[in-house]
Amino acid sequence: MMKRILILLVILLITDRAFTQKQDSITAIADSSAKILTWEIQKFENRTLMLLDVPYQRDNYNSTEYISLTVAKDSSEMRPLFISIIIPNDVIQSNGIFIKFANTIKTKEGETKIEPEKSNPEIIPIESCDEVTCTTKIIAGYLTNEKTRSKIDIFQKFIDFDNAVFLLEYPDGSHKSVVIPLLTFKEKYKTL
Repeated sequence: MMKRILILLVILLITDRAFTQKQDSITAIADSSAKILTWEIQKFENRTLMLLDVPYQRDNYNSTEYISLTVAKDSSEMRPLFISIIIPNDVIQSNGIFIKFANTIKTKEGETKIEPEKSNPEIIPIESCDEVTCTTKIIAGYLTNEKTRSKIDIFQKFIDFDNAVFLLEYPDGSHKSVVIPLLTFKEKYKTL
């Protein structure tokens, strides 16, 4: 897995399950993360796994935690078989994992800024937990919105956007957002 350790500190204000972002903090984290985070590729006979461990640290905690992503692809298919997400089990499991996508844009002043998509974040239900981690899979890259029952193409958002922002909620009322740049994902996925 990842040989480099990067501690990501992103403080976001979250109200009513929506992302409110401090642009300077998010942009700085996304810029530095893109330079350090690298997807590991494991090839098998007809399958390829793309693996990424993203370290982060919560305020007032000394330990580093990880979000681990796995994208499995069959060589005969264009879409992934699944996107797996593994997180620590100390989150509010019934709330799931929130995900929102964003693009990096240049302002008129020449500054880099993260611009989130206009829609609300999607909720990825957690499927199972053990003593240490919780896991979920997004089969074929599609997520079903629990309220509307509509299909959301998460994989296409991985391709269309520059960043994925994962939000985790904790029983003590705190939140943690982790920004994952998608540029290297897009580059490597094209080669599979």
